[in-house]
Amino acid sequence: MLLQCCRAFVLLSSLLAVVAAVEPDTGVRLPRHLIPRHYTVRLLPHVLDEKENATLDGSVQIDVRCIEDTPQIFLHAVGIRVNLESIKVYDRGSKERFFVQNITEDVDNQFVILHIRRKYLVKGANYVLSMNYIGQLNNQDHPRGFYRLRYTEAGRPSMMALTQMEPIDARKVFPCFDEPDLKADFSITVGRPSHMISVSNMPLYRTLPMYGEGFPGYEWDVFHRSYSMSTYLVSVAILDSASWLSMSDGNVKLRLWARPSLLNQTRHSLKVARKMLDFYQNYLALDFPLPKQDIVAVPNIETAMENWGLIISGEQFLTQEEGVTSEAKKEINTLVMAHEMAHQWFGNLVTLNWWTDIWLNEGLATYLSYVAVDQVYPDYKMIEKFVLNEMQKVMYDDALLTSHPVYRTNNQTEEITSVFDVISYKKGASILRMLNEIIGHKTFKQGLTRYLKTLEYRNAVQNDLWLAFTRQAVINKVKLPYDIKTIMETWTHNVGYPVVMIARNYSARTATAAQSRFLLYQDKNSSIIEDGEGNLWIIPLTYTTASSTKQETNLRWLPQLSQAEKIADFNVPADQWVIFNVNRTGFYRVNYDERNWNLIWAQLLHDPRHIPTISRAQIIDDAFHLARADLLPYQMAFNLANYLKKETDYLPWKSSFEAFNYIDIMLTHMPTTHEAFKQFANGILTPLYQQMKVLGSNNKDPVALQLYSEATKWACHWGQTDCVEYALSVYRNWMAQLDDSAVIVPADLKRVITCTAIRHLNLSEWQFAWKKFQESNIHSEKDDLLAGMACTTNTSLLSTMLQWTLGNSSHRLDSIHFLDVIKSIASETLTGRDLAFEFLGSHWDLLKFRYNDRPDSALEMAASSFNNLSDLEKLDAFNSKHGEGDLVSYLYSVTEANIQWVSKHHQAIDEWLHQLRV
Repeated sequence: MLLQCCRAFVLLSSLLAVVAAVEPDTGVRLPRHLIPRHYTVRLLPHVLDEKENATLDGSVQIDVRCIEDTPQIFLHAVGIRVNLESIKVYDRGSKERFFVQNITEDVDNQFVILHIRRKYLVKGANYVLSMNYIGQLNNQDHPRGFYRLRYTEAGRPSMMALTQMEPIDARKVFPCFDEPDLKADFSITVGRPSHMISVSNMPLYRTLPMYGEGFPGYEWDVFHRSYSMSTYLVSVAILDSASWLSMSDGNVKLRLWARPSLLNQTRHSLKVARKMLDFYQNYLALDFPLPKQDIVAVPNIETAMENWGLIISGEQFLTQEEGVTSEAKKEINTLVMAHEMAHQWFGNLVTLNWWTDIWLNEGLATYLSYVAVDQVYPDYKMIEKFVLNEMQKVMYDDALLTSHPVYRTNNQTEEITSVFDVISYKKGASILRMLNEIIGHKTFKQGLTRYLKTLEYRNAVQNDLWLAFTRQAVINKVKLPYDIKTIMETWTHNVGYPVVMIARNYSARTATAAQSRFLLYQDKNSSIIEDGEGNLWIIPLTYTTASSTKQETNLRWLPQLSQAEKIADFNVPADQWVIFNVNRTGFYRVNYDERNWNLIWAQLLHDPRHIPTISRAQIIDDAFHLARADLLPYQMAFNLANYLKKETDYLPWKSSFEAFNYIDIMLTHMPTTHEAFKQFANGILTPLYQQMKVLGSNNKDPVALQLYSEATKWACHWGQTDCVEYALSVYRNWMAQLDDSAVIVPADLKRVITCTAIRHLNLSEWQFAWKKFQESNIHSEKDDLLAGMACTTNTSLLSTMLQWTLGNSSHRLDSIHFLDVIKSIASETLTGRDLAFEFLGSHWDLLKFRYNDRPDSALEMAASSFNNLSDLEKLDAFNSKHGEGDLVSYLYSVTEANIQWVSKHHQAIDEWLHQLRV
């Protein structure tokens, strides 16, 4: 057998052999001398090894096609020890053997190069390369490649092992051509203890005993040969059969694996998975190609991964309990499932060619998840919520000088993981939504089907997507002033996005639209050239007026080579408002002249429902961000917000809460102004809160429940007396409850009620929440309780919670709670923020080791409200002690921007708020 007697091993990351032959300078990409056709991979992870650093025995055989004569074989491998005697290379046709003279390594690019002795592999021939090796079985603190994870079920400690290959970690599991466009078929065999089970991308073919191989009590699971796929989608999970159960559904065998204690909580997710699979097959007019789809609910991981035929997801995304899990959390879980199912077509069937186009995977999956959930569960109104959840959130990140294009080159191995960010996911999704509105939903859907059918089992670049849409638009006779590629590349290649200034000539009934890049703040040291040709976009200008019908939208185009364009046939009466970018279909902000802003304000005060719901949310979001960027007086933004006393829809309110949050944080250091702001906010919120409280949590509308939750959260946060008294009363009743079966705290209010009670009361309330946290087996409830506990003003309790994240106390938290604890503490009070920042600084190296890069985002949260010179000194001290130059530089620029904001706007806001009180 291939795994017997592995002598003469060499660790590829420490190879010293050097050859005189000149190796091609391929950069981060492998040379295309050889193309893989099929892998036979055999993996035997030592799952039960009691040593912390367990190993993985492996063998790989790769069938390759030679495209160009070469004396070398380039592969990816990291941390793998190869048995040199086991390496074989031979011609599949003639069986001629080729001997490997030596092996060298390109450490930066993670290449290993096999040098053939005195011969060449010849163009057009097919070869077989095979070798035995020993790899690393990582632990759960480093969940990359193949890793083990420890957990407890029914009081019994147990173990599982699973893979995480995306983007470039297949090379840690087996030597391979680890690039997404080098697709191949896979035949996978997994060795496992006989009391465990294994699943992989394809169905199990047969199980074989291990005779005479030195591993008693182990068996081989042989899986069917896969379809052509990228290495990053190869997946295996080994589960303890005593602590895992599964449920199945449908013709395509859909199976969800979970621990027995959570199986009932996953039943809804299995139904969602079935509905999403059916939706995409119908919407895309393309059947799911695999015979089965497994979904594994994994404890204590933060992510979900779309491996073809084997989705691996954190339990928190697959579990919910009626009466305990909030509507907001149910919505997130549904979106996650829709996202991973969308990847089965966009990413798995058709895969990005290289990581520069990661948004083809992630942007498409993100946008289509909203389309799917909106169709399958229309009560959630996900198409509307897309604007809040994805578009407006990424517009903040994309308005910073640190942003980057959607289409982003990566020339270093370490840069590849950095492309998995909000620009790829959220901005990519947002510009696809914009295209959908430009060409029409029918053409968009048919264009996606054309794209998939043209490229199935192959790879794509963004031009392939534009071509599919273009051909479908021609068939459907969609007329556009520019071709789709020309339009869309201004949005994928340019950094940032525009703000369009609309200046009306009221007497002539014309308007001028002018574009420039929108930046939240200008860095005096920045070398960015504003408004140059590279920062201009082709912009679809939609607008509606006071006299337009609900269905009527006008469309004009602002050309790329024009900073300003006159709209001569505007013809809007001087006494009527106009709103551009209707329902925020375009990825840009809009500013107006003062008269038009006042006309919009008057309409909102008189009858806000005459303006579309999404547009009302957009107006608030644009106004406060324009004010923050010093492009609109804050007085105008606050005037507009006064209309909210009449607002009853979720979207505009959620948009307003997001805008108010920044001001609330910035004013915390200034008690007089902050108190005036809270009184203003409570004044406009009280009518909504009282109305929501009357309707209560018995309302079955999920969006109304989310609005009730948000209204209660902010009313209590701003100290509204009725809200605080209600929260304290409910929490006390919960503490006095004798029968746990009765629902005392509504699911959608558990977090805010816990937070409010713990903030206003004392130790016993915090201890009660901790007791409930330990008793609970429901992820969403544990999250709510932990966030509520972080609201305490007791610094000793906050310090105790921070210590839990170190993992060396008697109350060790699962690592998935690390960010929740620190972010919650940092965001609730200035005291908590400073404690969290000091804690991160004191334990940075240990936290980075235990949580990989996750402490970076915790530090960002802790420093996000820094806004004075002493805060800059804290960052300087942190940088002197720990380095982290790029991260601290980013936080330094954010702090300087906040200082600039306070200097520019505090006085004006204070004056407006106090005039309002007079």
